[in-house]
Amino acid sequence: MTIAAAHDLTDSALSALVCIIGSGAAGTTLACELDGRGYEVLLLEAGGLRTDGRLTDYYRGEADAPHPDPSQFRRIGFGGTTALWGGRCVPLDPLDFERRDYLSGSGWPIGYDELARYYPKAMEYCDAGRFDFTLQGSLARPSPTISGFAGSEMVLADRIERYSLPTDFGARYRRKLHDSRNVRVVLQARCLRLLKPRGEDRIAAAQIVDRTGRRRRVAADVFVLATGGIEVPRLLLLSDEEGTGLGNRYDLLGRHYMCHFENKLGRLVPRGAKVAFDFERTTDGVYCRRQLRFTAAALAEHRLLNTAFRLHFPSYSDATHGSGVMSAIYLGKSLLLPEYRAIMQQDPYSPPSPNAAHVRNVLRGLPQVVKFAGDWLFRIQLARRKLPYTLVPNGDGSFPLELNSEQAPRAANRITLGSDTDSHGLRRVRIAWSLSEEEISSARRALFLLRDGINRSAAAALEYDEERLDERLRSSAPLGGHHIGSARMASSELSGVVDRNCMVFGLPNLFLASSAVFPTSGHANPTLTIVALAVRLGAHLRAALEEAPSQAGARVRSSDRPLETT
Repeated sequence: MTIAAAHDLTDSALSALVCIIGSGAAGTTLACELDGRGYEVLLLEAGGLRTDGRLTDYYRGEADAPHPDPSQFRRIGFGGTTALWGGRCVPLDPLDFERRDYLSGSGWPIGYDELARYYPKAMEYCDAGRFDFTLQGSLARPSPTISGFAGSEMVLADRIERYSLPTDFGARYRRKLHDSRNVRVVLQARCLRLLKPRGEDRIAAAQIVDRTGRRRRVAADVFVLATGGIEVPRLLLLSDEEGTGLGNRYDLLGRHYMCHFENKLGRLVPRGAKVAFDFERTTDGVYCRRQLRFTAAALAEHRLLNTAFRLHFPSYSDATHGSGVMSAIYLGKSLLLPEYRAIMQQDPYSPPSPNAAHVRNVLRGLPQVVKFAGDWLFRIQLARRKLPYTLVPNGDGSFPLELNSEQAPRAANRITLGSDTDSHGLRRVRIAWSLSEEEISSARRALFLLRDGINRSAAAALEYDEERLDERLRSSAPLGGHHIGSARMASSELSGVVDRNCMVFGLPNLFLASSAVFPTSGHANPTLTIVALAVRLGAHLRAALEEAPSQAGARVRSSDRPLETT
């Protein structure tokens, strides 16, 4: 149909059978899945074709430290936050879908196999290659991650993470949606609230505001809220006249909010072993990196949250790394995006060295700096498939160890509405987030389990400062872009906000396509699973709508049945 700004469209053009709110990874994927069908679809985007920093104010709010301001790691524009995305793709594990007796709130109402069938297509959308995350299935001649250590009955040393281009969904799928016969992209159409007639169990319209400030209604039979894990609960809370929130009969909306948490804990010291540290190319041409993980049996036996470890680079700010490249990046940090500039400086255990020490590193390592400049230009800036980021080994031959852990779904971690309002009069969010002793204990035990597995071999030693370990663990930071679990999927509204097919309980024409629906987070970056769930939702909506689009409101009521379409 077309891509047009809301203020250029007539009121009659702002109606369709399906309205998708949000054009990020989930919304764009779903729109593509509904392309070519016999009914009209609207995809609403608050921004324009490109990210507009002036709109960041929409997302500002309050958050408990160390959680970043809600505006961080989020972008407004066609494609949403995929314009900022680093491209890391990792699926959830089968264990993540199971009920774990030591983890309250665990267990999805769908099994791993019900989602895994959609992961291959999600990989295609993300440009991340095959759905294979093993060394043997991905690399032509894989060497051990640590020579002399092939893993153990507890530790997996043969897993990888894959990287997208990174794919900006707005740029990647703009032509496809522009040429669609049934999908219209409506830009500069910020959704202010969903409108539910009093006494009815359906959404009748979405209220939007266009660039001129005019407030308008978008009518549809089916609505899909495809915003992120922060904006989903915000809009549902704002949309209820009684103030309790849509789908919030049991006060679960906004609760169980999760971010993965990360830290650098100790270091791996090779004992003459070769270590696979750098990015590698898979046989299908995708960048990948190694991970150190645990078997499902080990996680269950030791009652661990799902955890992954990566070999990391030293702190940029500490010039003792001896790298001219890292010092050059540190000195040029003002050119980086604010989110990445903050990451570079957030380690309290590696205080910044004087700039003079970094200048000395640059001068001593000038040939490497020049080579890096060429790599940065041709492999990061100009290449279609970009090198994800810079990996420079530590000067002393050791490798800092990075932990990335699942967070438990706790009701006290939640998103609510604050008292301050934005330029459209919408209440801003307030985020309560903290780490629990359960999470700190799990991270500690995971480190010990990995240490025992590695140190039993002669290949390497895992070392850490035992006296400061607990202090270090308590300083773990949330991954600012991973907003998960604030409108969780469940078997009934007594324990969640949406059903197994992402329909909001009590509102059969309202669906969520977002990381907000994850009951648990695993350790995996959420984007790949967000896209897989959007593909799955597309299959469900097609099955519900195509036989009799005029009866869409009645047909989607059957969405509590298990999804059996392909």
